[in-house]
Amino acid sequence: MKKIAIIGTGISALSLARHLPTLDITFFEKSWRAGGRLSTRKHNDLQFDHGAHFLSPDHGVLGFTEALEKVQAIKKVEAFYTPNYLGQSTKEMKSIIIGNNGIQSIPLNLHKSLHYPTHFSTKIEKIERAEKNYYISSDKDQFGPFDMVFACIPFEQGVTLLQDHIDFKNYPTPTFNSIWTVMLGFDKRLGTDLQFGYYLTKEISFFMNQNFKHEQFDQESWVFNMRSEWTKKYYDIEPYVLEDYVINEVKKTFGSDAKATFKKSHRWKYANTKQSLRDLVGKTYIPSIDHKLYLLGDWSEGPAMQDAWLSGKKLAKHIEEFNLKI
Repeated sequence: MKKIAIIGTGISALSLARHLPTLDITFFEKSWRAGGRLSTRKHNDLQFDHGAHFLSPDHGVLGFTEALEKVQAIKKVEAFYTPNYLGQSTKEMKSIIIGNNGIQSIPLNLHKSLHYPTHFSTKIEKIERAEKNYYISSDKDQFGPFDMVFACIPFEQGVTLLQDHIDFKNYPTPTFNSIWTVMLGFDKRLGTDLQFGYYLTKEISFFMNQNFKHEQFDQESWVFNMRSEWTKKYYDIEPYVLEDYVINEVKKTFGSDAKATFKKSHRWKYANTKQSLRDLVGKTYIPSIDHKLYLLGDWSEGPAMQDAWLSGKKLAKHIEEFNLKI
C-alpha cells in the first residue's frame, strides 16, 4: 500500500483524503487542530465563527452537503438578512448551512471520520528526495519515506516548500484579498433584528450575529469583516485601534448605547481568492515533474468552501486514474 503524506488539514486536504482510495495516509498540521480558516474562536461563554461564516444550500458541488451531513457536521437554519444594509435593501429570510457546533465542526468532524494519524503542531519546513521516495522534515523531526506528498497549503507557502521540486516559473501566481475580521461582544442587543447582511457601512462589508448560531443568550456577539480595499489600505493598523473604530461605527449605525464587553480582531492574509489557478491556467493543482508531489489549496479552484472541496475531489480523481493504479 502506498504511503502518502498530506500537509495541511483544511477542506481541500480533507476532501482529497476522503476521495482517494484507501491508502496509508498521514496528515501533518502546523496548528493544534484541523481546519485552516474554518475557525471558531471561544472566549468564556462566547463563540465566534471568524473565518468562513456559513455555506449556501445551493452551492452546486455534488456530494458536499451529503458528506457533511454524514459526519453530523452541519445543520440548516433560517436567518433574517439584507444584501445591502447601506443601500437600504429589503430584508428577507434566507436558508443557510452552519456548523453543528461552530463552523469548525466541518473540518473537525471530517478529519475525525477519516481515522488517519495526524501530527499536530508540526510545521513542515523541508521536502527531500532519496531515490524514489520522499522525506519531509519539521524543525525537530524527519518523517518518511513516502511514495507521494500532497501540500494543501497557501500558494505562497507552497512555493517556498516545493521550489526545489517544481518549476513555478511555468505557473502564474493566484491573487488574493486580505480581510480584517473583528469579533465583538456587547452587554445587550444592538437594536436590530437582522442576523446577518452585507455592506453595513462603507468600510464594513459583512456582519453576522453569532447568538443564533451558537445559542448564546447572556451577551450579544457579532463578527464584522472589513472591506478588502480598506484592509489593503490599513493592513498594518493596530488591532485595538481597529476594534475601537468598529465598535463606534456599529453603535452609531444601529443607534445603540450597548457597551462592548469583548473585542478581538484577526487579519486573514489569504482570506479570499481573487484569481484562482483554474481562472488563470485552467488547472486546479500543480504537480512535480515525476507527479509524486502536488500543491493545491482553496486558491486552486475558487474562493468558497465548496471550491476547496472540489479541488481535493478533482485531484483525487486524477491520482486514482493516472498515478496510483491500485
